[in-house]
Parts: sequence; structure tokens; C-alpha cells
Amino acid sequence: MTTRRRSPEVLVSAAVAFGGALVFFVIGLVLWRASGDADVLKLPSFLALVELPVAACLLLGLRFVHYPAMVAFVLVAVLHLVIVLADGPVWARVASGVLSAVHIYGVVLLNTGPAREQLGGPR
Repeated sequence: MTTRRRSPEVLVSAAVAFGGALVFFVIGLVLWRASGDADVLKLPSFLALVELPVAACLLLGLRFVHYPAMVAFVLVAVLHLVIVLADGPVWARVASGVLSAVHIYGVVLLNTGPAREQLGGPR
């Protein structure tokens, strides 16, 4: 049985999904601690439930996750841009701006040749 090595692009994309979900959840925890309102954890929890399976599927090299991962990354990036434009603490808006850029970078990585070959996108 042969094992295929994961391309760095796919590994970094998985790290974007996992790290982005983790950072956003930590931001939610800090906002919850500051405001005392547990409703601020709803969105970070939902995004973690979306992004963690995407990260796991990317790490496993499942071919069907190529396009769903890109769609999820774009939607999460747009959501973070909406947070940037909303009211809230400046540090949280800056963090969401950075997370938006990181998710767009994940889309770019998934569109590279090695990631498309490994995940079965168009050649």
C-alpha cells in the first residue's frame, strides 16, 4: 500500500480552515467574557462546525471537498468582511479583516496546480 504525500498547498489550506475557526472562536470567547452575552458565541460556533470538517477532509485528501472548501472559504471571508464593516471593538474588526484575507489566501491555494491535482479539480 502506498501513501501519497499531501501537497503543502492543501496542508496550508487545512491549517487556514482549522486556525481560522479556532481564532474566531477565541475572539468570540473574549467578547463573551467582556460583554457577558453568550449570544456572541453563536456565529463562531457555527463557523467552527463548518470549517473543522472542511479541514479534516482536506487533511484526509478527500477529492470531493475541493469545491465545497473553496465555497466555504469565500463565504467565511465575506462574513468576516461584514463584521469588519459592523460596529464592534476595533481589535475584533481588525482580526476579522485579517481572517478574511487569510481565507481568500486559502481559496488561492486551493486553485493552484498541485492542490487541483491532489483534490481532483479541473486540470
